[in-house]
Amino acid sequence: MVTTHPLWRLLQLFVSRISTRLRLGLLLVAAIIGAAGLAATAQMRSVLTSQAHLTQSAVPMLALSQRIGRSLNGAFLLVEQLIQADAAVSPVSLEKELAIKIDEVFDRLDDLKDLGIAPPLVVRFEGQLQMLRRTTAATLLSHREMRLADTQIAATLDRAEQVQEQSHLIIDDLAYQLSTGTNALLSEVVVNGPPANSTLAKPSSGFPDIMLSTLNLNDIRLSLDALINIIITQGLQDKPLLLDRAKLLVNEHLQGAITRLPHIADVDARQSLARQIAALRDDLYDPLNGFFAHTAARLRLRDSFRALQAEHLPMIVELSNLSSDLTQSTLQFVDRATDNLSNTIHRVIWIVGLTATFALIAIVLINGLVIERQFNRRIQKLTNSVTAIAKGDLDHPITVRGRDELGEMARALLVFRRTAEELRRSNIELEKFAYVAAHDLRSPLRAVHELSLWVLEDDENALSEESREYLLMAQQRIDRLNRLLNDLLDYARAGQDYPIPEPVNIGQLVADQARFIDTNGRFKITFSGIDRPIDVQLSPLQQILGNLISTAIKHHDRGHGTIHVNAKVVSDRLVLTVQDDGPGIELRHQKTIFELFQTLKSRDEVEGSGLGLAIVSKLAIHQKGKVSLISNPDKGRGSAFVVELPQAPPSQRRASPFAVAA
Repeated sequence: MVTTHPLWRLLQLFVSRISTRLRLGLLLVAAIIGAAGLAATAQMRSVLTSQAHLTQSAVPMLALSQRIGRSLNGAFLLVEQLIQADAAVSPVSLEKELAIKIDEVFDRLDDLKDLGIAPPLVVRFEGQLQMLRRTTAATLLSHREMRLADTQIAATLDRAEQVQEQSHLIIDDLAYQLSTGTNALLSEVVVNGPPANSTLAKPSSGFPDIMLSTLNLNDIRLSLDALINIIITQGLQDKPLLLDRAKLLVNEHLQGAITRLPHIADVDARQSLARQIAALRDDLYDPLNGFFAHTAARLRLRDSFRALQAEHLPMIVELSNLSSDLTQSTLQFVDRATDNLSNTIHRVIWIVGLTATFALIAIVLINGLVIERQFNRRIQKLTNSVTAIAKGDLDHPITVRGRDELGEMARALLVFRRTAEELRRSNIELEKFAYVAAHDLRSPLRAVHELSLWVLEDDENALSEESREYLLMAQQRIDRLNRLLNDLLDYARAGQDYPIPEPVNIGQLVADQARFIDTNGRFKITFSGIDRPIDVQLSPLQQILGNLISTAIKHHDRGHGTIHVNAKVVSDRLVLTVQDDGPGIELRHQKTIFELFQTLKSRDEVEGSGLGLAIVSKLAIHQKGKVSLISNPDKGRGSAFVVELPQAPPSQRRASPFAVAA
């Protein structure tokens, strides 16, 4: 005989338990998940490091490079406004804004140095920014000088226009005087005729002098107007050749006006015009503040400004390229950090995926070997056995075996089945005994009842009044016992037969039961609800309705009353409600009224065996229905018994379409 070690037997006993197998499987899954968790934790540290590098270094570098690009774009726009020499923008404000933009770029370049950007690129960037700052300062200086020159030229032009206006006034006054003198001479000639000694007869005086003065005034006026127009036009030109030509033309017109001054007869007018022409000549030819000096200086400043404009374009292109290189460098830095983070995350995903795969495999194995084979299949067999036994199939085999919990449940179910078989046999024997006892006792009771009746009806018997009362009392007891035996027989037979369902008119059935039970018509028994035939088992329904109506009449506290029966179909179930207006049933009695031999009043007060409601409950349960009570004497009179019975399926119904009620 082979003996096993006690520890081995203990291990077998330990492993034989389903809960232990499940725990071992779960421990295996937990171990896999724990190992994966440790590996994932290590990788998560790498993820956090990569994320910190990305968020604290790479992304800020990219943000700084983008800000540098935006600041440079703003600086380029300011430089563009500067080199366009836009008069609407103040050079001072441009200089301040441009200095702010350049300082911002320098500050952000310093931040990039701290974050680890490539130093050569930053050094080149700073060198170009310094060149841009110097060139911009020179451009601003040139721009201011050009503005000053433009202001001086504009002031000179204003003075020239003032000289023109003053000259026009002087010439207009003198022309008016000449016109008045001419008109006077002409009037004298017309009236008196020319005298012999008149000055008009002399070609060197009189009328010829007036005409000569008028012509000289017109020439001076035209010369001054042409001169002013030339300098105004030249003030808008930027070409040196045009300036030289304008200078010659202005000098020519100025000399012409000066040569015609001596021919002006009016001394005061001649002197005034001379002063205006001299002032105009000074404004035009002054070597420091003259128009032509300012215009020549403006042309030189314009050439210098254009040279500075030409220097700005390469610097802007170089700075744009450096900004692009800086952005590209930071993008590469971000890409490397992102790739590092992505690779770390992928490793974590692989670890989690492999863990999930191994855990899933372990779960599948546990499910197949333990849960499905050792638990689900056996519990299903055990459930089928329990269901079959619960339905009354006590011969159903119990095939589950084992030393685990389910084996213990199967062995307990075997004991339960044996107990149920013994209980069923006991119930059958008890019902047979009750049926036989009730049936066999009816004949002796009938004989005793008839014997006592013969004695009472025999006139020859000289019975005392007391003896007759005793015999009448004995008959009453025999009648009560006979009713008890009848009810006991009904209870024993309840549920024994299985009548075929047939169409039943509930309203007609209620009317028939009312006539049969309430023969004196003391109660008003009414019906409401469905008026079509319902397929149900007739005999049980007759007993249920009869017992409920009879109970309502017996336990009514008045000699007359109302009993209402309602029938309806809810979800293929017939719902009967029998409601009366009696005293009701107290809550403390409602749990026991459906038990055997339970009455609310003594049998001397109410004729009843206490089996009516028990029969109703047994019949309802036998048909897979139920009965319930609704009553509360504290709130109002009356009781309502609600019976739910299933309708027969079509396969069990009779073919007859007519309603049956008996």
